Amino acid sequence: MATTATAVAKIIGKATRDGKLSYYIDDGSTTPSRRDLRPLPLPPEVVQTRTDQICSVFGPTCDALDVVSMAEELPADLKLGDLLYSENIGAYSHASSTYFNGFPPAKVLHINQ
Repeated sequence: MATTATAVAKIIGKATRDGKLSYYIDDGSTTPSRRDLRPLPLPPEVVQTRTDQICSVFGPTCDALDVVSMAEELPADLKLGDLLYSENIGAYSHASSTYFNGFPPAKVLHINQ
């Protein structure tokens, strides 16, 4: 699988399910290739003092298959509106996304460096 993009998603929900912290993000369309989610942005002083824990991350559709990760190490104090990102998502991540349950695929922004 080729590296094509960085996925960025906003936290739209937070809950504890079966004793595990769960985050819900506004994009599940790139789920098949998403790994290594990280909070964005984090000032250096936050990175040094944060406490991470194993969390679940789900997409927005409430479908049983809209699971981004069941074991992602993330800070417990992320808030609604905070952003998560995943670098180097694969070539088929966006190509295989759909309008499932009325949710549009992720918006693609081309950035030339």
